[in-house]
Amino acid sequence: MSLALTMMFLGIVMFVGYIASELFETTKIPDSLILIAVGMGLNYSGLVDSAALEPLTELIASIAIVMLLFESGLSIDFRGLTSSFSHAFNMANISFIFSSLGIAGLTYFFVGWDPLTSLMVGFMLGGTSSSIVTPLAKKMMSHDMALVAELESTITSVYNFVFTFTVASILQNAQVSANFVLSNLLSYFSIGVFLGIAFGIGWINFSKKIWQKQISYMMTLATLFILYGFAEYGGGSGAVAGLVFGLILGNNKEISEIIKTPAIGTGRFRKFSHEMAFLIRTYFFIFLGIILRIPSNRLLWIFAVLLALTTFSIRLTAARLLGLPQEMALLIPRGLSEAVIASIIVGMGLLHSEEIINLVGLIIIVTNIVPSVIMIRRKWGGKGYHKGEDPKEEDTDKAKASA
Repeated sequence: MSLALTMMFLGIVMFVGYIASELFETTKIPDSLILIAVGMGLNYSGLVDSAALEPLTELIASIAIVMLLFESGLSIDFRGLTSSFSHAFNMANISFIFSSLGIAGLTYFFVGWDPLTSLMVGFMLGGTSSSIVTPLAKKMMSHDMALVAELESTITSVYNFVFTFTVASILQNAQVSANFVLSNLLSYFSIGVFLGIAFGIGWINFSKKIWQKQISYMMTLATLFILYGFAEYGGGSGAVAGLVFGLILGNNKEISEIIKTPAIGTGRFRKFSHEMAFLIRTYFFIFLGIILRIPSNRLLWIFAVLLALTTFSIRLTAARLLGLPQEMALLIPRGLSEAVIASIIVGMGLLHSEEIINLVGLIIIVTNIVPSVIMIRRKWGGKGYHKGEDPKEEDTDKAKASA
C-alpha cells in the first residue's frame, strides 16, 4: 500500500469509528463488534498482512488498556468510587469464580483436554476485557453502574493474569504454593495502586510548572507510559496503576486541599483525553479484527456459543443476587488482553497452546456477538435496555402505579 493510500486509509478508519459509535445508539450493535468485523474484512481481503502485525499484539494491547483506564480514572470522583467498589468487588469475585469453573468444565467435557489445561483456559477467559467493557458500559448504563462494570473488569483482568500463569507454572512442573498465589495477587494489586498514587501526587506538584503550556497533555501521557512500564517491571499491574493515576489527577482538587498545594484545572485536559481514547479505541478494535484467527471446526463454534451463554447466565444470576441492573449480564466480551495471555502461553510451549490461541480468537468473536444479538432482540422486541435502568427503581415505579 502506498503512502498516499495509507494516509487515506487511516482517515477513513476514524470516520468508520465515528459511524460505528452512532450506529450503536440506533441499532444497539456495539461499535467494537462493527470495528472488529471491519478488521477481519481487511485481513481476509488481503489488504493488510496480519502476520506482520502479530508481533505488535502485546504493545497495542498495553497501550489500549492503559489509555482507556486512565481516561476512565479521570472521570471518577472519590465519592462514586467508595460507593461502587463493594459492588464491583463482589461482582468480580462471583462472576470470575463461577465463569472460570464453568468454562473449565465445558473445556474438559467438550474439547477433551486434561483438567489442569482446562482450568488454565477457564482462568484465561474467566474475566471480562476492560478495553471492550469500559466503552461499552459507558454507552449502555448509567454513570454509577458503568463505574461498577469498569472496576469489576479491572479486578478480573488481574485475576486472569495471576491465576492463568499460576496454573501454567504448575503445568511446567514448577513448585507453586497457596502462599505464592496469594502473595502474587496482593503484590500485583498493591504495587499498581501505590505507584499510581505516588506518580499522581508527584505529577500534580510538578505539572503546575507546565500546565498552561500546550504540551501538558503529552507530558502527562509520557508519564503514564513510564508509570505503566515501571509498574509491570516491578511486578505490579500497569493497568491498575494507570487507572489510579487518572483517578488522582481527576480528583486533584480534593487531594490538593489535603496536601496544601494549588490545584490544576483539568477541563481542557479531560476533553483531549476523551478524544485520544476514541482514537485508540477505534484503531485497537480494527487491529483486533485483523489479527484474530478463526478455526473452521463447527464443534468449536458450538462450544464458543455455549461458553458465551454460560457466562451470560452466570453474570445475570450474580447481578440479580447483588441487586444490580440486568445490563451487567451483557458485559461478557473478551478482547485483546486475553489474546495476549494466550500468545504468551504459546511461547511457554505448553501442550495444546497452539489450539488454545485459535480457541481464544473464536471466543473473542462470539462473546462480542452474543450480547449484541440479545440487545438487538430486546430493542426491536420492545424490551430494550435503557441507560440507567435499575431493577430497584423499576419495582418502585410499579408499586407507585399500582397504588
